[in-house]
Amino acid sequence: MTDFDKFQDRSLSAAEKWNKEDWLEHFSGDDLLPFWVADMEFKAPPVVCDHLLKRAENGIFGYEYRRDSLMDAVIHWYAHRHQWQIKSSDLCFSNSVMNAISVLINLHTEKGDGIIIQAPVFFEFRLTIMDNKRKVVRNPLKLVDNHYQMDFDDLEEKAANPRTRMMILCNPHNPVGRVWKREELQRVSEICKKHQVLIIADEIHSDIVYPGHQYIPFASLSEEAAQQSFSCLSPAKTFNIASVTDAMIVIGNEQYRAQYKDFVSRYLFHKNNAFSAIAMESAYSNKGGEWLDELLVYLQANLDYLENYLREYIPKVKLIKTEGTFLAWLDFRELGIETKALEKFIAQEARIAINPGYWFGRQGAGFARMTIACPRSMLKEGLSRLERAINGLKGNVI
Repeated sequence: MTDFDKFQDRSLSAAEKWNKEDWLEHFSGDDLLPFWVADMEFKAPPVVCDHLLKRAENGIFGYEYRRDSLMDAVIHWYAHRHQWQIKSSDLCFSNSVMNAISVLINLHTEKGDGIIIQAPVFFEFRLTIMDNKRKVVRNPLKLVDNHYQMDFDDLEEKAANPRTRMMILCNPHNPVGRVWKREELQRVSEICKKHQVLIIADEIHSDIVYPGHQYIPFASLSEEAAQQSFSCLSPAKTFNIASVTDAMIVIGNEQYRAQYKDFVSRYLFHKNNAFSAIAMESAYSNKGGEWLDELLVYLQANLDYLENYLREYIPKVKLIKTEGTFLAWLDFRELGIETKALEKFIAQEARIAINPGYWFGRQGAGFARMTIACPRSMLKEGLSRLERAINGLKGNVI
């Protein structure tokens, strides 16, 4: 059994989450407990660490290719855990999911074209669209009874614009924690097919799903969905190996797949890294799956603890129902604190680093994202700090 309660020392790595210079830049403080970057405070699975050590001990690091066994491991993983039969011919690789998204934007849209995102959503989508001189088209999610829903009427309107060429779908959704249902994804597919809008499905959080919910790969909906989409996958979140892994793209459309392979070959993005290949193949193994099953139990217990703690000690802060990801979306609006003041309050009074909701779009104002993939003792300390800060508020603020 993995001891997820054990606190891991990350001082030996250049961990962005724990970088005090980043704290000063983003939160104006250097004495914080960090919950802001979407990685875990847990070691990678022992099977991954063991294989990396064995590979390092070999001492030969010449040019390598991706072995068929890596492809087989990926295909078996998605077939066994998600009932998705990926064809080996459809499987491509990239340095990261965001690298893949940027490449796909450049291949299939022109400067000035519109790309749909569903805010509040991962802020790098917006930044990447803008950096590539495309137009951000927002199809905001609707919060109804503590539950986010897609606005299909608005999506239809936005997709109907002939300059809207692409949509980035986040499934499961970061940061609101929705795991989209089959009928919701089917409606997205129908609308986008009708208006010839291509879909990039960012499914990096696909393995972190809680009981009662099921991740549905967008491309698995139908052959039509597979032909109109690009599925971006990675073991980075699942196994906490973001700095030592590649990403995968499933491209069912033969023409689009040829275009992608030509692009990465032309710009030499296809070179392999020995350690990423070993990390991925060992993670997508039976032992990796056993570790993930233990992790999901621990994350569910952390979510339960968070929800109960808020209900009992900080009732004015609400947890939006989390169906997937190890990210909690917290609603601070009942405190009645202005957006920027709330950001300053959490960092300087509570002394915790969590992502202000407005980073994910103006629809996130009054909310914040908190990473809960950490030892429970760390989560307890963070919540205790937040409780003391809120109890210390004066006047009519709350």
